[in-house]
Amino acid sequence: MVEQRQHVRYQVEFPATFAGDHSGIGIVYNLGMGGCKVVSDLAVKNGAILTLHLQIPEQTFAITIRAATVQWTLELEFGLEFLEMQGMERARLEQFLATQVNIAP
Repeated sequence: MVEQRQHVRYQVEFPATFAGDHSGIGIVYNLGMGGCKVVSDLAVKNGAILTLHLQIPEQTFAITIRAATVQWTLELEFGLEFLEMQGMERARLEQFLATQVNIAP
């Protein structure tokens, strides 16, 4: 399988909430400007559209991704591609990722 990611991914571990086609909570385990992997006890479907709230440590307010689509699912994990976020939220995410160590491509 060949990776098709456009953005570097970073190893993280913090909670997130999501709503939309499915609603629940999960843990984000890798994160980039274009998407993330979430582990949750809620099964989601490929193609579902979600709003994601990243509960990043040491930040008072969650970073909100207005729209993300489920690209893949594997048991209790799923991958999200970020479709839409406000400029301020994008800047906050970029700032957070700048402090992280990237994982293998």
